[in-house]
Amino acid sequence: MTHRTRRAAVLLFVGACAISLSAVGQEKKDTKAKKGTVPPVPVANEPRLKPGTFPTEPGTYLSGELIVVDPINRRGGLRIDGDAGGRYNNGPLHYFALLPYATVWYNGAPAELRDVPLGTHVHGYFHLPPVGEEQTILPLPAEYQRLAVKHNHAVALEDDFSYYQRRGQSWKVLSVDLKKGKLDVAPTGKLVKDGITEKATFDIDTVTRVWNNRRLVDLADLAAGQVVQLNLGWSQGARDKEFTVSDVWLDDASRAFATELQRRRHVRYQQQRWVPGWIDSVELFDFGGAEITITLFGNMDPSLYADLKATKDTGFWVAAAENTLRTWFHRADRKVGKVLEWKEIENPPPGSSGIQMKLKFAEVLEGYRAGRCVRVKCERWAFVTMPPEERVKSLDDVKRSATLTLP
Repeated sequence: MTHRTRRAAVLLFVGACAISLSAVGQEKKDTKAKKGTVPPVPVANEPRLKPGTFPTEPGTYLSGELIVVDPINRRGGLRIDGDAGGRYNNGPLHYFALLPYATVWYNGAPAELRDVPLGTHVHGYFHLPPVGEEQTILPLPAEYQRLAVKHNHAVALEDDFSYYQRRGQSWKVLSVDLKKGKLDVAPTGKLVKDGITEKATFDIDTVTRVWNNRRLVDLADLAAGQVVQLNLGWSQGARDKEFTVSDVWLDDASRAFATELQRRRHVRYQQQRWVPGWIDSVELFDFGGAEITITLFGNMDPSLYADLKATKDTGFWVAAAENTLRTWFHRADRKVGKVLEWKEIENPPPGSSGIQMKLKFAEVLEGYRAGRCVRVKCERWAFVTMPPEERVKSLDDVKRSATLTLP
């Protein structure tokens, strides 16, 4: 073999090794990406929720960006957090419905889905569709089934501010690079079970809002050593779970003020539309009327429950509602019940306030049936006529609103 021939053979061998190593590396990379595309799979005999019952388990954790909202019927769609490209690039949005007792949090206070801006990164816990509600979120086309998440009924949904702060985790700023648009942080405090629990680098830019002393300040006010709370949004590296900071709160005063503003919005909303709950049991009288036991849903502002408790001797107005919590014309379509019993149960299940009350009605509505939702008003709250699109106007309207219309 000549020197030239030996040299060619060596080059061919080295090239073959490089191709082999490259293939192995690509195979590992693809395998990792494929692992990321696999959504949570329901386990065999996973319990299903039943109408009129609260869950016994918190549910399956998912996080992503809020992309689609139907605020009237309490439904929406998430772009689930990145997975190295597989599901992120090829999968569908994760369409979901809020369970009647589901809680939404924004800026550290209870909220409605309409309060959370589109593009906000959120954390949620989800269940399989309750028995009888399998068609609320219609099955996706066959090509998406492999990437679809079956857990599509949410019991809780929270922005980053609420999710981390309510569980005791904050972020310590390690470094700020305004030129590169990067913010390095490390978690501090009590680490969450689900979510980001390691050092992270987030994008920042001129759109990032920085709050200090209850007002907006310059991005340059961010500095190493500060302990902050964040809200996150989409980044061009979202495929690999990278995020852009939409808001950052530098001090307790700013965080408390943001929470208070949202709390006021929440209280006004519930006072106008009334506090939701559902009927546990109905005992009809022989000649009209009934005794009805109602459990109020949980995680409302404490002042709302306090108003109800303080005025229970005067009775409550109760309007029938659908699973979406929409009422018909609750200012007129309601009856007044006299409170016979008020109980507060300790350690209630997720979704329940633990407040259960028995009311006596001289007349009842068709919607007063066990398992059905209601809304309850005390005399301290003014009667307000709701916008017409929020009201249920016909049985056809009920039928149309029973299924999410996909965009």
